[in-house]
Amino acid sequence: MGKTRRTVEIRVDVYTRNCLTVIAVLLTVLIVALWAQPLAPAGADQATAATPPTPGADIPDAGRQRDTIIKELENQTSKLDALIRLFETGKAKVQVVDENGKAANKSGQ
Repeated sequence: MGKTRRTVEIRVDVYTRNCLTVIAVLLTVLIVALWAQPLAPAGADQATAATPPTPGADIPDAGRQRDTIIKELENQTSKLDALIRLFETGKAKVQVVDENGKAANKSGQ
């Protein structure tokens, strides 16, 4: 195989050349605008301390919420334990009633 050197010529039409020029100009404007901006965001020169949240404010108190959930779970557990004791002692019974309000037969009829 002989080493022949071939040259490739690319021709760019006027439309493509204009589009590339517009893109280059817009990128230059963007870079200049970013360079001209101050580094600190607006309002960063003024610092204020945060006020402590008051009860009932917009920010919820997660600890208080967890305590409330735990108390409600303990309350429901004690009620469930009382129902279980009633069923075990026979003081409470479950009776199935049909849509007419009559006690259903044990055979399911």
